[in-house]
Amino acid sequence: MPVLRYSLICLILFAGQYSFAGEQENRDQFKSVYSKLKAGKSVDITGLKDYSLYPYLEYQQIVNNLKGTSTQSIEAFLMKHADSPLSEKLSESLMERYNNERQWGQTFTLYNEDNDSIKARCLHTQARIELGDTKNALVEGKSIWLSGRDRPKQCDALFKLLADNKQLSTEDYWERISLAMGRGATSLAKSLSRRLNKRDQALVKIWIQARSRPETALKKAVLGDDTAHSRDVIAYAIKRIARKDTSKAKTQFQSALKNYQFSIPQQAEINRYIAVRDALDHEAHSLVTLSSIPEEYRDDEANEWLVRIALREGDWKTVLDAVAAMPADKQEDSNWKYWKARALEAAKRSQEAIVLYKELSENASFYGFLAADHLGQPYTILEQRSPELDHLIPGLLEEPAIQRALELFELDMKTQARAEWFFALEKRNKLQMLAAAKLAQQRNHHFTAILTISRTKDWNQVELRFPMAYEKMIRQEAEAQAVHPALIYGVARRESAFDPNIVSSAKAQGLMQLIPSTAKQVSRSLGIKKLSKAATFDPETNIRLGARYLKTLLDKFDGNYALATASYNAGPHRMPRWRPDYPLEAARWIESIPYRETRNYVQAVMAYMTIYEYKLNGSEQKVKRLSQRLSPIKP
Repeated sequence: MPVLRYSLICLILFAGQYSFAGEQENRDQFKSVYSKLKAGKSVDITGLKDYSLYPYLEYQQIVNNLKGTSTQSIEAFLMKHADSPLSEKLSESLMERYNNERQWGQTFTLYNEDNDSIKARCLHTQARIELGDTKNALVEGKSIWLSGRDRPKQCDALFKLLADNKQLSTEDYWERISLAMGRGATSLAKSLSRRLNKRDQALVKIWIQARSRPETALKKAVLGDDTAHSRDVIAYAIKRIARKDTSKAKTQFQSALKNYQFSIPQQAEINRYIAVRDALDHEAHSLVTLSSIPEEYRDDEANEWLVRIALREGDWKTVLDAVAAMPADKQEDSNWKYWKARALEAAKRSQEAIVLYKELSENASFYGFLAADHLGQPYTILEQRSPELDHLIPGLLEEPAIQRALELFELDMKTQARAEWFFALEKRNKLQMLAAAKLAQQRNHHFTAILTISRTKDWNQVELRFPMAYEKMIRQEAEAQAVHPALIYGVARRESAFDPNIVSSAKAQGLMQLIPSTAKQVSRSLGIKKLSKAATFDPETNIRLGARYLKTLLDKFDGNYALATASYNAGPHRMPRWRPDYPLEAARWIESIPYRETRNYVQAVMAYMTIYEYKLNGSEQKVKRLSQRLSPIKP
């Protein structure tokens, strides 16, 4: 080898090693400095001035000493880092300072309509009132105030202006209290009630009590007068009773009707609520009860459950009528379009049904695959390829915001990374979003890639939406546990979108989202004596546990995929209560699952299983038809 060529190769290798070492040194130093700043300590940050994440150190320094930082310094930061979500957060602090200094014009100028945070909206609206746009701004301010949610302290000055301008009546307070109670925000309701008279405060207190002890609340003397507000409280209490016992709720309602003049719409609302609760419990009379509610008093939920119960009982005429009663946009949802097609088919209106099946079959979804099965067509949508995107990726990589996002991912600062990522992608076109998704997927940031594609609303991007992450592990565990690898993929894709460190609100952990008690139980069956928290998040261990749990559920339910996946999400103890009294087509049973989350979950996992079987086998011809995979649900 010539000396010059050898020297050049050594130089390149050495430079690469030096670059990596320097990069790692910057990361280590950043983590150390950033953690100290987050702890409120004073640190010299100048040594990292050339590092891509230096703005995060600057930002934290400003936040740590917000009062002592000059307005000019904050303005300079905002101008320099306008391409970062950090500027959006800091601009709210600056707007608050401007308002405190009565610099209303500065707040008006600084406000960015793309920042829809309540803090920014309140500060901006306050400035508009002070600048003379009183009439319009007061309307905007009241719309912000009229919410069942708490509002931040930055809204206090605006709300005082509403009160000073006599924009908040007693009825407005009652309306907001009603919104708060609808969300279970009892603390907010109690706080708002302080603006009412003593008797009304007592009435709100009973309303709050009705959330946990509705029957006790109904016995309170303060409800004795027949007023609009006492009727609201009584209606609320009856609905709370209906959540556990619809028979008792009906009795209480009939009793209340003797003493209170409920309006026809309010009577219909209470009857509708009770009827829907009966439907959720699959009560035998729920079809008759829901059908008896006049169409003008049935809301979306009542119409949907009328369809579901009619499906469960095979009443195709009612299915057709109830779908027709839905708003036009709701009828376009894939589930209602599919069941309308089935109802049309049952009514011997095959040509109308075929039109709907053809529309649905163009989607890689649960109902899209079932529609293709009805038409006897192949799943051609699985063969669709993503557009050419590689030429767009270098441009993305040159953007400082994308560079910051990718660097934050390297430091496992996922919340900040995704904030940077999606801030950078605002107002991008579809191709650019897809290119960004492909870039994220190339870097193994699958969760972010999937979330990015979801912003495009293009659900048929099979290549990008369904990455073959952890393929070796999944294939191995599928073989070891005798579970179809496509099922494991379907569950992992739905549960975690392949983020191995994700934790749900129910404390489910890892790729397969196992709650700790289930993970420990399954680990014992695998001979794992002590399962540490770290091990639960380890991808290989988590997949192994999830695969074994799926095998257990499949064995329990005789290989029925619908029951097994529903159990994985909602727990096997709920299946006896949800099972029909007669053999029922799986798709109809799935659509009638009471929990929306579980209903959507089973449909998604079954669709994803079909997609992943294609990706695992590499051929649409080797994919089992979804309708063949869905075994009937036995009593």
